[in-house]
Amino acid sequence: MTLFTRFVLILSIFTIFSCGDSTNNNKNTLTLGIESKPKSLDPRYATDANGMRISHHLIFSTLVQLGYDLKIVPELAKSWEIKDNKTYIFHLRDNVFFHNGDKLLASDVRFTFEHLMDPKTKSPFAGTYKGIIDEIIVIDDYTVKFVLKKPVASFLTSIIMPVLPEKVVKKGGFAKELIGSGPFKLIKKLPTEISLTSFDKYYDGKPEFENLKVKVIKDDNTRFLKMKKGELDVVVNALPMNRVNKFKEGDLAKRYNVVESPGVTYQYLAFNMNHPSVSNPDIRKAIAYGIDVKEIIKYRLDGHAILSKSLISPVNFFHDKSSKMYNYNPPKAIEHLNKAGFSPDKKLKLELKTSNNAQVVGIARIIQAQLAKIGIELKITSYEWGTFYGDIKSGNFQFTSMRWVGVTEPDFYYDLFHSNQLPPKGRNRGRYVNKEIDKLVEKGRITLSTPDRKLIYGKVQKILSNDLPYISLWHMNNVSIVHKRVSGYKSHPTGAYLSLKNIVLRKDL
Repeated sequence: MTLFTRFVLILSIFTIFSCGDSTNNNKNTLTLGIESKPKSLDPRYATDANGMRISHHLIFSTLVQLGYDLKIVPELAKSWEIKDNKTYIFHLRDNVFFHNGDKLLASDVRFTFEHLMDPKTKSPFAGTYKGIIDEIIVIDDYTVKFVLKKPVASFLTSIIMPVLPEKVVKKGGFAKELIGSGPFKLIKKLPTEISLTSFDKYYDGKPEFENLKVKVIKDDNTRFLKMKKGELDVVVNALPMNRVNKFKEGDLAKRYNVVESPGVTYQYLAFNMNHPSVSNPDIRKAIAYGIDVKEIIKYRLDGHAILSKSLISPVNFFHDKSSKMYNYNPPKAIEHLNKAGFSPDKKLKLELKTSNNAQVVGIARIIQAQLAKIGIELKITSYEWGTFYGDIKSGNFQFTSMRWVGVTEPDFYYDLFHSNQLPPKGRNRGRYVNKEIDKLVEKGRITLSTPDRKLIYGKVQKILSNDLPYISLWHMNNVSIVHKRVSGYKSHPTGAYLSLKNIVLRKDL
């Protein structure tokens, strides 16, 4: 045997023994799998879910945060006071450092929001703050005051935005370095992998493990196979629902836990209220009663969702339990069709417009078959996202299937249903107009008392459940697949990565 042959043999043996469950060979590295590359990790411009989760929860810190019950909890601000409904005074922690060693001060907080509002920054978040913040005053190094232009009930939610290091941003090069104050520092960003390392001076204690790798795996099947091989420790809402149950049986169940909890992602049908084919409320009610949502959840979503009656999920304090639920009821559906002037001899013909996403089209076909049973002829037209979205914004549709992700603040009702939010100005794409709703959502915006807001938005939900500009379908569950060597993982209603900093990697697995 030649020296070269011996070398190849030894190398082959080493390769064989090093290609097992790779998560177990990286005892100080947590590997997270995601389904799409973040468009940006710069919090000034990150608007997609993965970009915001990595920047907001891992690299940077925010003044306040949404807790696991979706209530506002302290983060950089250990406490705050609200005076005269327009003045908020935040008291900062005095032990927070940026990744370059500089202390985080009240001046950094002021700079962050002034920088975001500066037209030169061109941040998509500028409009949010320019519309509500009048002045930001630094009282001392650890105290900062926000003065608003008017009372804004959703203010605390709106400022869940990473605080930037003033000196670094002003010096230039921040976009490449992305120096934050979060539990992890950014080491490297590639199209298919983002490398982070734990931050020694993180105010809430350095994470127990050293390295966090975020792997971008776009293909569903490839992501599933990498989990089977043990190459990923955690995936959050990143596996097709029909693959989830495979982790509850056999060898995969021995190595992984399925962590499932109610979420806030909302699936719905939206009507163009100006279109004569669906402007009659009896037609909308016939469709609502004619769709067997439970069947879709059971057979198409493998049970990983809950029935919905409104935009606001049942896990949210502002959810109204007494709003109307349209359970599957074909006789009731036919009754409403008859009221609208339709019968077996005079069938209602409608068009459902969707994107060309395979799952969306598959669900649309189920709805098509269900509505055929009550005498509605449904034509499905699907387009690539750009064309589809353009049609929805321009009002070129009868009704459509869409979803909202991460809905936590009831003020969102203003954006979706107030009459001054019609396109192109706003997101009331169904062209819904109701003066009573206008008054209620306007009042909800300036009412700071949480119990009073709950009453207001309870009325909003009741009116909308009767008028049906949207038909509520379901709220998706959050489904995380977590390797059993991981302990301390906790699912957040929004799918946030907040618990990753608290994970401990078991050395015995």
